[in-house]
Amino acid sequence: MLTRSPFVGIVLSYITGILLNEIIPQYAGTPTFLLPLALFFLAVCFIFYIKILKTAFGIAFALFFVSLGAWTMQNFEQHNEANIKVLANAGYDAYEAEIKSLPEKRTKTLRYEAHITRIKVREKWSKVDLKALINISHDASNIPEPGNTIIVHGTLERPMEAGNPMQFDYRQYLRNKGIVWTDYLTERSFQIMPIADHSFFLNHWSNGISKWAAQTFRKNVDDDEAYGLIKAMLLGRRDDLRSDQISDYTTSGTVHILSVSGMHVAIIFLVISHLLGWMKRWRLGKIGYLALMIGLLGFYALVTGLPPSVQRATLMCIVFVVAEVFGRKQNAMNTLALSALLILLIDPAALYDVGFQLSYMAMSGIFLLYEPLNAIFTPQNRILKFVWQISALSFAAQLATFPLSLFYFHQFPTYFWLVNPFVIAFTNVLLPAALMLLLVSPLNVIWLQVVINKIVWLSAFLTNIAVSVPKSLPGYLLENLNLDKIEVVLLYALLFTIWYAYHIRSYQYLKLSYLLVMLFTTYSVPKSIQTRDSDRMAVHQIPRHEVVSIKQGKSLYIVSDRAFAKDLDAYNFYVKNYATSQEVEETVFITAQ
Repeated sequence: MLTRSPFVGIVLSYITGILLNEIIPQYAGTPTFLLPLALFFLAVCFIFYIKILKTAFGIAFALFFVSLGAWTMQNFEQHNEANIKVLANAGYDAYEAEIKSLPEKRTKTLRYEAHITRIKVREKWSKVDLKALINISHDASNIPEPGNTIIVHGTLERPMEAGNPMQFDYRQYLRNKGIVWTDYLTERSFQIMPIADHSFFLNHWSNGISKWAAQTFRKNVDDDEAYGLIKAMLLGRRDDLRSDQISDYTTSGTVHILSVSGMHVAIIFLVISHLLGWMKRWRLGKIGYLALMIGLLGFYALVTGLPPSVQRATLMCIVFVVAEVFGRKQNAMNTLALSALLILLIDPAALYDVGFQLSYMAMSGIFLLYEPLNAIFTPQNRILKFVWQISALSFAAQLATFPLSLFYFHQFPTYFWLVNPFVIAFTNVLLPAALMLLLVSPLNVIWLQVVINKIVWLSAFLTNIAVSVPKSLPGYLLENLNLDKIEVVLLYALLFTIWYAYHIRSYQYLKLSYLLVMLFTTYSVPKSIQTRDSDRMAVHQIPRHEVVSIKQGKSLYIVSDRAFAKDLDAYNFYVKNYATSQEVEETVFITAQ
């Protein structure tokens, strides 16, 4: 399969270049040096191609994409540094911002992405061009809309820096999105300009469609839990999900369906393709089929607000449709790699997005592991066969993502195999039915709208019921699991080696997998024992709290003020990952008297 997937090698070379950015010296001339290097390797590629030196051409081509990846990432980082320098010493007292996104509901605020266009320095306005994350209090009487311009009296601040071991690096998380400034606004600190930006921009138009879609779902779905699920799955916004709902999806191993990703677009693509497949029988019908498929996929992408995950998944599905209509044989992994390359060429920092990583690993797992897993069991009964196929699909995605899931989330749902088949079956109905509800609602055909509405509600209701089952079963979640980067790489190498041994039917590669198991054990077990047996003390930097932790054996003693001992959110954000990395089994709070 991989020999017929040249873009897999290309995108892996490009990713290598992006990752090399972490060790390349950070100085002003680096991007200038990397671009000529990339052009040099491109010229060498051309020479080797003319001389028909295939191996040399392949090596030079790979080095071209490595240097290109390093150059694009260095450019991205230089842009971030330039944005920091623009405001760091500007001495401004006000700024102008254009709201770019729909509000994301937080506990006490509404969060927006904004484009900072001007700053006020000594009564004069100067143009700037940078992104910021703005939080506005829920209590504000005037709430801006996407496209509005606001004038803010005050200055922007750098995002919070991670000051504790193993703490989530919020500053780096935003930096990877090109955001290096944030602000919190009270009602009196800003004013909305009377003239909004009504010019046609795709993002503004998409935000308007997404807002209309949310209102349509709210009007048609009375059940709050069903509405929260539909809004999360169709629009990618979790702000109306209840905390117990999110907990159910996390513990059942299905939390990924709450984030719009390639799986959602793929489900809609497969259902629409099945319903409209009859059009491909005629020559002109193929063109109509292609136009309808692209139009419906584009409409769904607009409904979601065009997040990067949907952009890449839509792009992938469109490539599939074009290849299908024009009779081109497409390789799934090649198409997947092509979509990843296009996204990373535009935004190299997308590689560090957890959603990007999980989405592409899940799709890779389905493409590579589904058929071997499905071949294990071949039931004759149609219903049993359908259940097994869904289970194999779930296993394939879970196998491909579990090393990353353990690395980021430190937990593993033990009953994913029980819940996922039901969730996949219900969401195969929910997603296209919800999209259909949006399409028929403007027609005012009451009976049709009622029928589709009932289907949407029932499938959402059954999905919520299915994910709530594991919590009633013993041992439903394995927690405090810890993997480092080396262990993640070794696990993926092991998975790939086993798959490749099956793919080419080679016993030699299967023996290599035994070696990888030994390497993983040799590295992981002594490290774990050393971590458990070591004692250490850490002083934690936590706003409004004084916290010191002392690790002794399997226990972590936290000496703090009384308020921190009761603040579970603060513990989870600042300390929990550290406790997991130290493999503690017991956390004891010692509060000052």
